[in-house]
This record gives sequence, C-alpha cells and structure tokens, in this order.
Amino acid sequence: MRASAVVAVALLLAGCATPRVNNKLATFDGTSGYRYDTLSKDGTGDDLFVILAFSGGGTRAAAFSYGVMEALRDARHTTNRPLLDDVDVISSVSGGSFTAAYDALFRDAMFTDQGREVYLHEKIHPQDQLVRRALWPASWFKLLSRDYDRINLAADLYDETIFEGKTFAALMGKKPYLILNATDMSLGQRFEFTQDQFDLLCSDLSSVKVASGVAASSAFPGLLSPLTLESFAAEGCSYREPLWLTNAKSPDNPARRWKRGLDAASYQDEKADRRFIHLLDGGLADNIGLRGPYVALTSNDSGWGVIQKINQGVISRVVVVTANAKTKHKTAWDQRRDAPGLLSVLGFVTSGPMDNYSFDSVQLVTDYFDRLRESFQDFTACKTLLEARCPGATLPGLARPADFHAIEISFEGFRGADDRVRRCLEELPTTFKLSRDQVELLRRAAYVLVTTSASFNAAMKAIDARWTPRDAAIDPALVARACAATTSGTR
Repeated sequence: MRASAVVAVALLLAGCATPRVNNKLATFDGTSGYRYDTLSKDGTGDDLFVILAFSGGGTRAAAFSYGVMEALRDARHTTNRPLLDDVDVISSVSGGSFTAAYDALFRDAMFTDQGREVYLHEKIHPQDQLVRRALWPASWFKLLSRDYDRINLAADLYDETIFEGKTFAALMGKKPYLILNATDMSLGQRFEFTQDQFDLLCSDLSSVKVASGVAASSAFPGLLSPLTLESFAAEGCSYREPLWLTNAKSPDNPARRWKRGLDAASYQDEKADRRFIHLLDGGLADNIGLRGPYVALTSNDSGWGVIQKINQGVISRVVVVTANAKTKHKTAWDQRRDAPGLLSVLGFVTSGPMDNYSFDSVQLVTDYFDRLRESFQDFTACKTLLEARCPGATLPGLARPADFHAIEISFEGFRGADDRVRRCLEELPTTFKLSRDQVELLRRAAYVLVTTSASFNAAMKAIDARWTPRDAAIDPALVARACAATTSGTR
C-alpha cells in the first residue's frame, strides 16, 4: 500500500508538473509578437537581403550548416563586414533547426573556440542523453501522464542542455529572423513557429520554449511522438483575417495558392473543429526549409514577403544559400532476388521522397530567379525599341531588377578527385551521435564547398567587386579518420 501511494503521488506530481506547450493570446493585433517586421534594423538597410535554408539530417545537418555559417562569417565585403551579419532570415527543418536556433540565441558565443567545442562536440549529440533520460525512473512517471510523451522528454532535454530555458521572447527584436518548420499532420503542410502562424491558433508564441519548436521540427516519425499544440481559436482573440489570406482563398487563384489559403483558414474555421494541432518532423513537408522562402519571394502570402519590397525598390540584391545535407546510402537491394525488408522499406519511404522534394525546391527557386532575369531582359529590349521608334514615349516598369543569387551547398559539390569525400559524407547516418572526426569533417567540408562555389563567388563579386575567396582545403588525415568510421558495407 505504501509503494502504491508513492507511485500515485509521483504520478500526480508528474501530471501537475507538465506545463502546456503554448498559451492563449489575449488579444490579436497583427503587429506585436515574433514577426519579421518587429526586428531591429542594423543601419545597413534592406538593400541586400540574405536567406539561409538548412536541411534535416540529425547531427550531420547540424554540423554541416554550422560550417556554412562559419564560411559566411569569414566572407567579408565592402567595409570588412561579414556576410553572416547580413542574414535576414534562417528557415530550417529537423537537424538544421538545432544550428539555426542556437545561432539566433547565442551567436556571440557560438563561434568562439570554446563555443565551437561546446556546441559541435557536446550539445548536438543528445541521443545517448535522451536514452538515459528515458530510462530514469522519474521519467517513467512523467511518460505515464496523458500530457507527456517522448517528444516532451526530448524538448525538456534540449531546453536544459542546449537552449538554456529560452523562449521565443528572447528572439524579439533580433536578426536573423528564425523560422523553425514542422509538419502539421492533418494537413501534411508546413507549420512555422512564427507569430503569424500562431495568430491562427489565437496563441502567444513568445511564451513557447525554443526547444519545443526545435523538438517539433526534428520529431522524426516513430522515433519521437508528435508535439501537440492547443488551439484557442474557438475561444476567440478578436482575430482579423489578413488581406493576403482573404485574397488567397479566392477560387480564381492558381490551385497552389488557393489550397495554401484554405489550409491556413482551417485553423480558424469552427466547422473544422481543430482544437489540437499535432506536429511532426518538418522534413515531411519540406526537407530543405525552402518552401517558406519560396512563398515569400514569389507572392505576398507571407508575413515577411520579399517580392513587395523588391517591387518597391527597397531590396535590390537577394542571396539565398541552402545547406543540403542529404544522404545516399549504399544498398545491396539490386543484388538480391528477395525484396527489401520492412526496415529498408520504411527507411526509403521516409527519406527517398524527401530528397526528391528537396531537389525540386532548390530548382523552383533557381528557375524563378532565371525567369525574373529573362523578363527584365525582355522589358529592357522593348523599352529600347520603343524609345528609338517613338521618342518621348515611356514604358512603365521597374527601373532595375533585383540581383538574384541562388546557392546550394551540398555534398555533390565534391566530384572527381574529391569523390571519396562525397561518398563518405553521403553515407554518414542520420543520427544524433557522430564521432568527433565526422563532425569536424562535415564542418570543414561545408566551409570548403562555400568558398569554392562558383555561384557563391559570383554573388560576392556582385556585392563587392573587390571580393577574393579565401583558400580552403580539407586535411587528408581528417578524411581518413572520419571516413574509416563510416559504414563501408551495404544494407
């Protein structure tokens, strides 16, 4: 009886100690909270707009995106200004969200020698800690609560060991604008941890732990349970539908925009009865973090729309850098008559389509930039012809186009003589437990890929004609050590 009483009290305390993930928004105003327009300006203006997109992939993605940021920190232009300081938005999913969120909170410490050591070799390896915590008796009681699951256990661990209890309120007024992307299970669409998204739930993002956003963004199906948010839309918060949403729902719109508008409106739709929102890994909807930026670049259906600022002449240069840490494991499937087993099939289903979708996202942005350049060339040719044949006539239009640069940093950048490095990086597992040498190789590989990228150097030349890239290389001894630890066999 005494033991039963202790268990009962422990269960009661565990249930009472479980806070809700998100709270109700008192009153909607559409201007306060964590939004792009509330961020402070650094005196440089918006002429240069830089977007980073970080893919998923566990520690592999976290370390790779860290190396990309190091390269941007060392890429200095004009008055010795680091390009990293010009970054306006970081959009991330899954493993990339660890680096994106850590940078947004702790950049001053992140790139010091001590900060690099702590982050790369201690903080982004939570796998063993998560297993140990799950085995603690105290965690058993929590996990028996209906309001506490594996995802909450992960969020608590990340909160204590990585993000130091910070909420989104700590990001208010600071650049870059952080967009952590998860996947709404009911819609199969992106769910952003931004106040514009939380407005639809009549919820206040500022009180949400950053660790909860990262946990939702990296909640890989089966390994972690979905993160559940409460919607307070039925209680009301004086929400007023923004004009873009009203316009987007018009049936006259292209199907993609119309569907996106309907999905957003469903959070406020009483008939939909969406009282709880269940979120999984952001990679299920967008494994490279580019869908949100693509919407902002091509339409006004975003709280931080870029296209309007371009049309107004406020932004004249746009640089999009994507860190894509996708894998390509060797298999022996084609060597056997027997069909792949269940685990192999599940691995393919959860990763193969993601990689293809990521490629399409990168191509969408690249093609869009190409179309804009071609359109302006056509406009310029028509204007020249009109002025030659009809002196005094004018052709309305933009005085000059924005200068667009889309840069993808991926393992495929290692080719030819560096093919061994590419194969090694592609075969690193999607896990939160990599060796020190593997982490260092990922970091260094990203740095080299950025500094040797032709598209990156073209972008830097456009920003500063005096730009010259740094010399960068990978120590062959590091490659030997890191790649010796990779799985050389097939699955």
